[in-house]
Amino acid sequence: MDREINPCDIKIRVQPMGKDYAFIITGGVAHIGACAVAYFDRGQIIVEGAGLPSHKEWELAKELALKATKVLRVTTTVVMGIHVDHATKEMIESIVSYVRVEMDRQIQILNDDASLL
Repeated sequence: MDREINPCDIKIRVQPMGKDYAFIITGGVAHIGACAVAYFDRGQIIVEGAGLPSHKEWELAKELALKATKVLRVTTTVVMGIHVDHATKEMIESIVSYVRVEMDRQIQILNDDASLL
């Protein structure tokens, strides 16, 4: 599959924290707009966190943390802040699509690395 064009310089940084991971996702004007933590509790994945008022990143941060924890089987945190002035609906859709694809790629790399241990 061809890599999608990176809209507004999206960056996903992965920070190992013991066996767990923090993902920092920024683009456009970087900031903290939302934070989601996913973890196991009695066999269920729980997602908690917050989004700042007037920021739209919360739902995506929650989705990505849930997916990372489900695949990697560890606690994960997603801190996200993407801001593009006057973004159109199409631009937002492009950003969300790109972030999902790149996050899937990062999760797969981490999962592949873990299977080598």
